[in-house]
Amino acid sequence: MKANEGHICEICGKAEAVTECEHCGIHLCRDCRKLEIWGTGAEDLSVKYFCPTCKDNPDVNPWGAREQEFGLGEVLEIVNSNNKDKEQLAA
Repeated sequence: MKANEGHICEICGKAEAVTECEHCGIHLCRDCRKLEIWGTGAEDLSVKYFCPTCKDNPDVNPWGAREQEFGLGEVLEIVNSNNKDKEQLAA
């Protein structure tokens, strides 16, 4: 995850950015970033963050097009929405 101190999220325009989209490089806050688990081999998994547009683009994120395989889609939705639940509880 890249540090982005001083940048505001380019999706919501409200929160401080904590990372950048792996593809287009726009600054993303915790709520707007979308986590994806990428596999490049049998034992090689990595975590990448995308903006909502790049996450849903199969040319950019081929793993996103296969969300229903292995039940990862449900897991990723839980992870992606977890931060919103924490924010609502804190408010």
